[in-house]
Amino acid sequence: MKAAVISSSVRNGVTLQTLYLSSRNWLSYIEFFEDEIKFFKKLLMKYFLSDANDDNVNKIHLINTEIKRLERQKNQVLNDIFCYQSNLKATLEDMMQLSEQYLTVQHNKIQEEVKGLQPVLDQIKQELYIITEQQLKDRKSE
Repeated sequence: MKAAVISSSVRNGVTLQTLYLSSRNWLSYIEFFEDEIKFFKKLLMKYFLSDANDDNVNKIHLINTEIKRLERQKNQVLNDIFCYQSNLKATLEDMMQLSEQYLTVQHNKIQEEVKGLQPVLDQIKQELYIITEQQLKDRKSE
C-alpha cells in the first residue's frame, strides 16, 4: 500500500513535467504557425501585389501590416514560452523554488496568449480569400 502513496515532491515533479511537455507542444504549434505566416507573406508578395488593382493594393498593404503585427505578437509569445520553460526546468532541477501554483498560473496565461494568435491568423486568411475571390472575378470579366 505504501507504494501507491506518492510524496508531494514527486507529485509536484510529475505535474511540472506535464506543464513542461505542454509548453513543448506550444513550440510545435508556433513552428507550424510561423510556416503559415511565411506562406501568406510569399503569397501576398508573389501573386497579389503584381496583379492587384488599386483597390486591392491598399487591402494588401493592410493585410501585410496585420501579418507583421501578428509576427511581433507571436515573437512575444515565443519569448514568454522560452522564459517559462527556463523557469520550469530550473524548478525541476531544484535550482529555483517557484511554486507549482505560480507556474500553473503562468502556464494558463501563456496558453491564452497562444490561443489568441489563431483568431488573428484566421482573420488574415479570410481577408486573403476575399481578395482572391475579387481577383478571380476581375480576371473573368477581362
